[in-house]
Amino acid sequence: MNWPKWVRRLRKALLRVSTRYQGYIDECSEIHIAGWVWNPSDPREPVQYEAVIPATGEVLAKGTANQIRSDLVQIGIGDGKHAFRTRLRRKLGIDETGTLVVRTITGQCALKMSPSILREYLPIRYIIMDLVDNCNIRCPFCLFDYTGIHTTNMMDEATIDAIVRFAPFVYDGAFWFSCLHEPALHPELIKYIEKVPGAHRRKLFFTTNLAKRMPTDYFSALADSGLHHVNVSIESLDPGIYERMRKGARHRIFMENWEKLLLAFKTGKAPPALHYISMVYKSNFRDLPAMVDYLLTDRGGAKVELRHTYDYPHISEDFRRAEFLTPEEWLWVRDELARFPANKVQLDLPPDLDVSEFPAAVTAATEPSCPSRDNSFEAGSEPGSSIAILPHYYGFSLSWNGTLEVSGVWEIEGESHPVERKITALDVRDISDPLNFVIELDLMLMKQAGIGQS
Repeated sequence: MNWPKWVRRLRKALLRVSTRYQGYIDECSEIHIAGWVWNPSDPREPVQYEAVIPATGEVLAKGTANQIRSDLVQIGIGDGKHAFRTRLRRKLGIDETGTLVVRTITGQCALKMSPSILREYLPIRYIIMDLVDNCNIRCPFCLFDYTGIHTTNMMDEATIDAIVRFAPFVYDGAFWFSCLHEPALHPELIKYIEKVPGAHRRKLFFTTNLAKRMPTDYFSALADSGLHHVNVSIESLDPGIYERMRKGARHRIFMENWEKLLLAFKTGKAPPALHYISMVYKSNFRDLPAMVDYLLTDRGGAKVELRHTYDYPHISEDFRRAEFLTPEEWLWVRDELARFPANKVQLDLPPDLDVSEFPAAVTAATEPSCPSRDNSFEAGSEPGSSIAILPHYYGFSLSWNGTLEVSGVWEIEGESHPVERKITALDVRDISDPLNFVIELDLMLMKQAGIGQS
């Protein structure tokens, strides 16, 4: 285009200014944006940004890119305090989503869209819950102390109706429908799964021991469910070892259920991925490499996770002495599993074991293990200058009786992982509007941090 000379000079000057900024839009939905931007030549500059509709000039969000993200540190983007995540001032129309521009206010440098941009608003990191508070067997290594538990409390329909409203706001595979207790004890398990809209079933998974005899239509329903995955617990193919580790279970019933599940998953309309979980002990560790191979090649396994024991005080001292591995035995397990792909086999090692020489491909955790209700929320440092909150990023923990505990996420300078701080606890059935509830969490978190909302 034949611009006047002064226009060409101004355009060159603006381009020189704008190129000093680098950043990406990582998330952009109809109600929020997230990403990062910084000035490499002056990393301390508090870069201000705005989100605009170019055709009208309407500004839908603005702020400063100063939130901490540990992944930015890992890729060399300064001290990591260059991220932003905020909601838009109004909901975008269908025809506006692709036109929104996020740019720096100084120099008006438009940020590029990430090749793997997320187009959903997902402010919830996870939802953890259990449909019941009991189990049908009594494993000697269980992290839950069932001493004195003789009745089974069950989640009611009003509670499940209340929590499934949050399914659109959580990541795929991060809605833990049941993990601490046995969900098959709830007679409405399938009905409750079907309450989650089909478009959001990929959010769900649960863990089961397959020790309760279930009808064929139960497995057929699972095979058509569209769940993200199902975890099946198994320590050994040997009936004697299996029944010793799964106290109260019968190997023949487990095998009967297992065959029904595999057959249904072969012909189902939307079968979940099948994951296997095994605890590692002296009784079974020598057999685990062969069992892992069998689970992956012959039993439909998409992934196998081998775990250490969560060392709770109620675990018998006799069991510890008889079954806990020595460091040398853990090393043997490590070496034998090294031949499997890292995305297929995960080894969770004891926290007090020196893993400095362990291959990261084998030992790196790819998804969190289910915590107990006692340690769902890590204790973080007190708010201060070394801490930054991550708004719109929460953890939900729901009990069978409807009590919902919500945690916020804090990133601490010098720490490789964020910590969680409890924000509030309430009855999930009292929440009238899920989206507004999450918005209010932002205000609660900022108030707890002693800062104003940007």
